[in-house]
Amino acid sequence: MKRTGLALVSLLAAAVLVGSPALAVAKRHAGVPCAKIKEAIAAGKSAEDIQKEMKVSPERVKNCTAAPSKSGSKKAPAKKAS
Repeated sequence: MKRTGLALVSLLAAAVLVGSPALAVAKRHAGVPCAKIKEAIAAGKSAEDIQKEMKVSPERVKNCTAAPSKSGSKKAPAKKAS
């Protein structure tokens, strides 16, 4: 009987971890691709309208509409003059 109770508690703990809010955040972003956000901006919608209609955060709209950096995200370290 103790093994059954332990197994039940383990399954319940696993179910709580699978349904955690941290995983829900990752799934929410996967629902709206940047291409759709860019199309809405090109159609003349404001960032606030896109946030409400597509249920995305202001950061998501900003990240999708920001211009990519030309130099890349990592810069090589400067060489020391010897």
